[in-house]
Amino acid sequence: MLTEHRRRATFLLIGGAAILGTAVLHGLVNVPHLREDLLEIGTRPRLLAAVSLVLYFSVIAMVGFGSLVVATSIAMLRGRPAPSAPLWVTAGAYLAFGLIAFTMVSQSVHFLGYAAIGGLVAIGAVPARSR
Repeated sequence: MLTEHRRRATFLLIGGAAILGTAVLHGLVNVPHLREDLLEIGTRPRLLAAVSLVLYFSVIAMVGFGSLVVATSIAMLRGRPAPSAPLWVTAGAYLAFGLIAFTMVSQSVHFLGYAAIGGLVAIGAVPARSR
């Protein structure tokens, strides 16, 4: 049982670290690049501010999701009970975003990466088998 518990916690730790890593990349690379593109095409200042706010909110949300998953993993490794509902919400959001973006926007493996992160969190969220 302890082994399965650690396995689940490890999947969560990897998934949470991936979420935090993508949040950092998104905030340091994607958002500034998109802002530059919007400035280049002459986007009105108030629209640029609104779009930038939403983009940076997505970074904050990703940090929140990642922190929640990592904190849950650490709690599990310390033997504490872990709530599964927040993990399922996070897993579902990442799986849905990745698969919808892949099918409706671009068939890029980049989008499948989000789905894979959701899969890692889902694996960690599956309750332990009772013996």
